[in-house]
Amino acid sequence: KEMERHKTLFVKGAAENNIDEEKALEIYDIMFKFANYGFNRSHAAAYSVVAFHTAYLKAHYPAEFMAAILTHSKNNIEKLTFFLRECKRMKLTVLGPDVNESEMNFTVNELGHIRFGLSALKGVGEGPVEELVRSRTEEGPFTTVYEMMRRLNLRTINKRCMDSLVKGGALDLFGIARGNYFAPSDKFDTYLNHLLKYGNVYQKQIIETANSLFGTSSEIMVPEPKVPEHVPWPLIQKLTEEREVAGIYISGHPLDDYRMVVEHFTTCSLEDATLHPHRPSKVAGIVTMANHGFDSKGNGRGFFALQDYTSGIEISLWRDDYQKFKHLFEVGQCLYLRGVYEPRWRGADTFAFNIKEAKQLAVMEDEVVSSLTIKVMLDQINENFVKEMKNIVSNNKGSNMLKLEIRDIEERLLLPMYSRTYKVKVDNKLIEKLDEMSIRYSLE
Repeated sequence: KEMERHKTLFVKGAAENNIDEEKALEIYDIMFKFANYGFNRSHAAAYSVVAFHTAYLKAHYPAEFMAAILTHSKNNIEKLTFFLRECKRMKLTVLGPDVNESEMNFTVNELGHIRFGLSALKGVGEGPVEELVRSRTEEGPFTTVYEMMRRLNLRTINKRCMDSLVKGGALDLFGIARGNYFAPSDKFDTYLNHLLKYGNVYQKQIIETANSLFGTSSEIMVPEPKVPEHVPWPLIQKLTEEREVAGIYISGHPLDDYRMVVEHFTTCSLEDATLHPHRPSKVAGIVTMANHGFDSKGNGRGFFALQDYTSGIEISLWRDDYQKFKHLFEVGQCLYLRGVYEPRWRGADTFAFNIKEAKQLAVMEDEVVSSLTIKVMLDQINENFVKEMKNIVSNNKGSNMLKLEIRDIEERLLLPMYSRTYKVKVDNKLIEKLDEMSIRYSLE
């Protein structure tokens, strides 16, 4: 668009310099093509060296390489999500934040696992991380949350910071459920406030005792707050709180269980659906907010929020559509939707996703796949390939038809076949195995 805008200006300027219009347009066309980002040779050579270096590091130091990539991408949620999924594909373990092991950025521990960086959590800046690392270095790891409150500088590790640490899972090692930290405790609104008060009182008494005449012989007597009884957060709330402080789901994404359907039977992400109004779309997401109610005439209506890996949309249901789909829209439900992002009503400036079809993703696996087609080159077929395929089929028995496409490039032949003997169950487990073996396939 930018280059097109300059076309008239360029031709006019060329004419002023005694260059005819035909020659000017010819030169302009060359520049227009180059605007797609052209490489000169020295540039291409430099990129090839960088490409080789990064490929070498990813192949030989995968955990360290991906930890560096995650650190570099920690402020870009879309990229961070993408690279976390790449870690999963590479079978690298990414652990959540931990006050006894996490550093400022993503790091690799002694077991070769990637540990989440504390600075990736909102409200946990460099100061709090430096204080945690200092205390661990000087006095060893924290054994209880009470010891942590006694040791840390609570002017640096404040309530906002502690909120983020709890919601991000950095305090899970102490065995206290995350929801308990936000339950009422004694005269305090939350157990977390009670703990902070405990730490402040303890540290104040330490100072007062040190300054007293009998400081070395006195004992500090501050009772440790008892953990309140509280119903643990449901999984969706736990994941939602993680996303609030980290921008992503740390413990895992609810859609991961339905990867096969999401990757092969949706047409775009939720964000793409909003960027292309009026285009029919098939999308998937998890319901993160549900507000059921009635309109002014007493008819049922609902307002909902749907979230996928990187973005979300709001959905409104009214009258007949609400009655038809309301049972599906509850917090925590993973849904498949077919519809169109379009104006809420004729002539309106505001848009909404108009649903034509809605189903639970858990039901979709059994409904959408009828067959699996394995695509293989003729020279790939050997005894080992046949053995692997037999193992895959034997370990994934089901009701889906199994097909085979054998290609011979030299003879320009394509031989389609299907199995009369074997049928398979197409699910995440099978798809992951095929991807691991770099076997091409298609689903119908």
